[in-house]
Amino acid sequence: MTFESLQDNLKHMKKIVRELFVFTNQLDIIENLETDKNFVIDTQEKKLLRDAISALTNQLRILNNSIPDLVQGIGFYKGLMSEGKPEIHRMDYPRAAKIEKMVQVKYTPESEREKISVVIDDKSRKDFLENLNKSNLSIRKLKDRYAAEPSPALIVGKPSKYAKISNRIFRKISNSIISKGYFERLNRDLRKISSPFVLGTYVSMILMTIFTAFIASLFLFVLLLFVDVSLSYPFFSFVEELIWLRAVKIFWIIFVIPFLSGLIFYFYPYTEAQNLGARINQELPFIAIHMSAIATSGVEPLSIFKIILRGEEYKYSNIEFRKIMNLVNFHGKNLVAALKEVAFTSPSPKLRELLNGIATTSTSGGNLSDFLNKHSESLLFDYKLERERYTRTSETFMDIYIAVVIAAPMILLMLFVIMGSTGTLGNFLGLSTNILSFLIILTIVLLNIIFLAFLKMKQPAI
Repeated sequence: MTFESLQDNLKHMKKIVRELFVFTNQLDIIENLETDKNFVIDTQEKKLLRDAISALTNQLRILNNSIPDLVQGIGFYKGLMSEGKPEIHRMDYPRAAKIEKMVQVKYTPESEREKISVVIDDKSRKDFLENLNKSNLSIRKLKDRYAAEPSPALIVGKPSKYAKISNRIFRKISNSIISKGYFERLNRDLRKISSPFVLGTYVSMILMTIFTAFIASLFLFVLLLFVDVSLSYPFFSFVEELIWLRAVKIFWIIFVIPFLSGLIFYFYPYTEAQNLGARINQELPFIAIHMSAIATSGVEPLSIFKIILRGEEYKYSNIEFRKIMNLVNFHGKNLVAALKEVAFTSPSPKLRELLNGIATTSTSGGNLSDFLNKHSESLLFDYKLERERYTRTSETFMDIYIAVVIAAPMILLMLFVIMGSTGTLGNFLGLSTNILSFLIILTIVLLNIIFLAFLKMKQPAI
């Protein structure tokens, strides 16, 4: 037990030291900002950081005190100490007796699946458990403040039974395909939209969708072999032609439906990433202006993102900024590395330029306020140009709308009235006057829907 226990204790001590490094740096940033009158210090956050640091330090002290007792109980260590020095071997018995009073503590952290096991002195067990509860409570509250919670509108789907079944059936096939270097673009698109699915799971879901659609298309193919579907009454009737001729006509259903299903599933992350990137681009000019105003007070770059996150004005960009805070606060990365990592997976090219620019300015020692000021002017200029283009496009389509949807149908109706009154209309193209009127009205409705959909697609998000 002793050698494995020593390894477990050292492994957990390394983890505690890593967490202490992150929380201590965060506390130093807050304490350095206390001298800035323009910055409002969050006392609750400061207290949580101090409680977490204190509890983790006490845990580290208890684990450190257990190491000599664990080392004394290792067999080859006893042999080394007793070789040529019998008096040391005799002194080892009280230490061995002390090891018998040590206890093993096992627990599973909330954010991890792997169980942690440590061995400590029985006298320190109560103190260790109290500090463990304190640190867990403080860390949980800190994570609630800074953890990035993806918006439901931006998630492809929640982990479900469908994903589990897909993995169970197609995991080996999807892993084999991925190992050959395919679906790299799909992986980037999944990361851009903060998908809860890893690449292997999503590929398994694509294969499962194709397989399900294939089974459904087979049933549909067999059904259409014997049943004819029409829009007129009766809607269903039995097929009178030869089965093999009918099969040749509808054989394409077996392949087209699964292919289209897989294609839609494959390109969905790409289209969602494009949509998310467009919305972020609409927020960026105002974010850059906000950042520039904050940077003029001399605040550190990391604190700029914290201030931006406290507001709820930038719904889509804040998702990317929370990723930066999570990488710094909980993964121990420096700000420059976090900025570059988030920029690489950003769905917005403009946000990628902004984050890389901040990283470069911070590394080279440039003036961050000047950079943000100039970059905000450039983004605002592009924003105004896009608005002007949209206005001109709307004016152009308004003219087309008046000519096609309003003027043309009125002229046609007047012609039909004149032709009907003179008796020259007759059956125009084999259609009666009522049917022609209905078709014209239906065409006007469809054209209105098309114009509205097009303007909605071209309309900026904000």
